[in-house]
Amino acid sequence: MKSLFSCLIFILCISFSYSQCNNKVLFIVDDSGSVDFSERQDMQASIQQLSNQIFSQNPSTEIGLVQYGQPDASSTSQPSYYLSYPFTINPTISIPDNPGGNNLIQDVLPNSINTMINDGLFTTGGAFENTSAIFIFTDALIDSGCSSVLTNCSSCNVPALSCGYTYLTDLSNSLGGIPISTYRVISSFNPGTADGIQQGAGVLIEGSNFQLNSTQIDLLTDSLICIDADYDVFNTCIGDTTQFTLTTSDPITSALWDFGDASPTSSDLNPTHTFPALGDYVITLTLTSNGEVVTTTNTITISDIPVANPIPDYILCDDSSNDQTEGFDLSTRDTFILATQSDIDFIVNYFANFTDADTNQNPLNTNYFNTSNNQVIYARIHNIDNPECYSITDFTLIVDAQPIANPVPDVVVCDDDSNDGVATFNLSSIDNAVLAGQSATTFTVTYYESNTDAVNNNNPLPNNYTSNSSNQVIYAKLFNTANTDCYAITTVNLVVNVKPLANPVADVVICENQSNLINLNQFTDTVLGTQDSTDITVTYYTSNSDAIAGLNPLPNNYQVDQNTTVYIKVENVIGEGCYAITTVNLSIFEFPFMDTQTLEDCLPNNYTINADIGLSNATYLWDSGQTTAAINVNNFGDYTVQITIGNCTKDKTFTFVKANNCEIQQGISPNNDNKNDYFDISYLDVDNIIIYNRYGTEVYSKANYAKEWYGQSNAGQELPTGTYYYVIKTKTDPKPLTGWVYLAK
Repeated sequence: MKSLFSCLIFILCISFSYSQCNNKVLFIVDDSGSVDFSERQDMQASIQQLSNQIFSQNPSTEIGLVQYGQPDASSTSQPSYYLSYPFTINPTISIPDNPGGNNLIQDVLPNSINTMINDGLFTTGGAFENTSAIFIFTDALIDSGCSSVLTNCSSCNVPALSCGYTYLTDLSNSLGGIPISTYRVISSFNPGTADGIQQGAGVLIEGSNFQLNSTQIDLLTDSLICIDADYDVFNTCIGDTTQFTLTTSDPITSALWDFGDASPTSSDLNPTHTFPALGDYVITLTLTSNGEVVTTTNTITISDIPVANPIPDYILCDDSSNDQTEGFDLSTRDTFILATQSDIDFIVNYFANFTDADTNQNPLNTNYFNTSNNQVIYARIHNIDNPECYSITDFTLIVDAQPIANPVPDVVVCDDDSNDGVATFNLSSIDNAVLAGQSATTFTVTYYESNTDAVNNNNPLPNNYTSNSSNQVIYAKLFNTANTDCYAITTVNLVVNVKPLANPVADVVICENQSNLINLNQFTDTVLGTQDSTDITVTYYTSNSDAIAGLNPLPNNYQVDQNTTVYIKVENVIGEGCYAITTVNLSIFEFPFMDTQTLEDCLPNNYTINADIGLSNATYLWDSGQTTAAINVNNFGDYTVQITIGNCTKDKTFTFVKANNCEIQQGISPNNDNKNDYFDISYLDVDNIIIYNRYGTEVYSKANYAKEWYGQSNAGQELPTGTYYYVIKTKTDPKPLTGWVYLAK
């Protein structure tokens, strides 16, 4: 894992490859006196050709050179003569004690090989331990007979050997199967003496001036034991479990890995290892295949993993087009992701998606135009020496909307009663005019006394702001709520108009017997008082809301059908909305009595007619001139009174007539319960009355009678219960009235 997110694939690995055949090759060169100058030139050319071929196929091959024999006095041959090839040659080994001779097999090779073994060149740790091949260059005959069987190579584990090719075969076997190839130099080609090409037991014999062909080289290299292998190293960041993956087509007998950090070696073909610290580590790999042992060393570096520090969202203001597309300088985000990390050690790139960032593909140009608003950009920071060591974070490209500062109509308020030219404005009520349809969620409005304060966000005005003059300019700043850098500024005129005065109007009472069509203009002068009517209008409404809104004004001649409150609006014509409102109560007075009333009684004598309506402010004037609420009359007839209440006057007529039900009572019960205690005939205007008992005897009489008899005799004695008879003579009717009355005790 190298990132804040899942890394599903390996992006980077380190690969090491090698192909080694004849890992160590030894050239044995005949420099004896029998080799002439042209033969030395042929040998040099042959060595160069063969060495170049081996080196081109196996660049890591170590090539050593052994010079034997004693050149003649005229020879200029020196070991350094063979050091001019484009490959590394170990220091030339010279065998000065070679006894020389003209028989390669009998004299030269046994002594040369024996000397190198004795000197430790082929022993453990020697320069030619595990030698892959030996090439012999000579002009000597190698197929001549031997004078005797060789027995003097016991130290090289060579048993009694025969001469000729058999010797070479046995020598190869005794040295662990090292292929031995012998090249004979014949300066002047002589087919009769040329040996031609012989193969067997790893021996290649060539004549004819070493004019090698590709077939011969292939035969040689095919005869060598080779190991072709490569391995990849994955996860070379600190803290990783580093994976070594070996790939070879050769059968590997064993592998040994040394990780260069003093940790235990591993014999796994594909080991894993966690390195303890940052730095370079020398990896040594030893492979064994078919008895061939190959060792290679390579250096890997364990690198630091950078930290992808959080990057804040990159926010820009849109231009006037508000198309949500802007140019972003992504390089400005480098400092956020790097923080305190070195921009020399780490590289930052930006990508449109996580996959590209993870695989380090398609980095974005740092001058980048977003493809959509709120676009997520992935930032990758990696080690400059090892891009596999990386981390990824993301941030968002945001294009905030740019507000438009629309012109704002003057904001007009009325002065208070002081009319001092200053007023308090609710600035939030201006917001909608400043926004002019733009979103109140996206944008915020603030107000300032100067443009400088608006730009610098200094001294914002309170929502309830008191102006300092009757016509003051303030500055409205409209900014994006999510990004205060996106703003526009416009001006607002705060106007304080003179407030008119609406003087009170006294209530108006309309009498019910008067016209209820009223001219409202009669109140205008009272409402205005001393104010100049030129600059002020007066209108009338039936509700306060209509008055405020200026809706449904009343006509001048207004029909009052019921008690009504009229709202009078006094408005400054040069200051819209600058007004005052007062009221006038219009009421219809209804008299609390009927126009006429009929009164009935049996006798008109001293009859009381009462016109009192129960109001203390009512006055009365009778047609008789009397001014009391009640009068006494003695005659039937019409009686009219004028009743005045406030400014309203109305006449009422009382019609006094005789009642139709004036009958003489037929019984009394004088028990002081105030019910029929007396025989009452006062309404008859009696001249005299005589009362008789059932026997016809007069028991009571009285002139000018009204209601004095309660069942007593003329002597004042109580009469017994019973029926009594009366004879009544009235003053108005000469015919007497007779009848009976029952006295109940």
